[in-house]
Amino acid sequence: MDSQDRSTYLAAAAANLTFNSPLSEDRVADLIRRLAPTGAGWRALDLGCGNGELLLRLCAAHGIAGDGVERDASDAERAQLRATERGISDRVAFHGADAATWDRPADLVVNVGAGHIWGGAAQALAALHRLTVPGGKLLFADGFYQASPSDQVRETFGDLPDLATLAQLAVDAGFRPLHVAVSTVAEWDDFESDWRAGIERLGTPEARAFADQRRDGYLNGYRDVVGFGWLVLTPA
Repeated sequence: MDSQDRSTYLAAAAANLTFNSPLSEDRVADLIRRLAPTGAGWRALDLGCGNGELLLRLCAAHGIAGDGVERDASDAERAQLRATERGISDRVAFHGADAATWDRPADLVVNVGAGHIWGGAAQALAALHRLTVPGGKLLFADGFYQASPSDQVRETFGDLPDLATLAQLAVDAGFRPLHVAVSTVAEWDDFESDWRAGIERLGTPEARAFADQRRDGYLNGYRDVVGFGWLVLTPA
């Protein structure tokens, strides 16, 4: 498979998702509640925002302004269009840029499944601490191992920490954990199924083979092995 084919499949998968992570509507509602501003004039920042859905909901729910940063310029453009459609483009802006270059802090910072932007969880948390205003909040979500991985799973996902280590990395970076939770198996199953469904819609034998490979890798590999942690943090 060449890089163009892979990019096509990944784009098709993402287009079929509301959130490109194992995230249910119930968890979204809970996170929005936990991330409520604790003062006036708060501004949000989502680094590696993808389609911008979580940032849009946070800003709409709390009546705050925000910036979304996404390397894929086409994703940023689509997110800006959605902000316009929802009537909040006057206070929510999306930027097609490398999130690692962003240097303007915010009160509410979000980084979901994009710690790789800085090279891993530890490096990401250090960078995000510099970008989170004192007294603010950070939502950091990333993968971890909840069981011993096979060699093949480790080759795919790398050297992930366990959940306790992930939380400790946040403390080491200068945060206090306010809430630590993990995606359920049901959230994972829905995410993986919807991810594959986007590729299935392409209808080609090659796309179906790619979806089959993903399904096998999940069901026979990383299901119940790779977890996804949700950490609500505040600078210590």
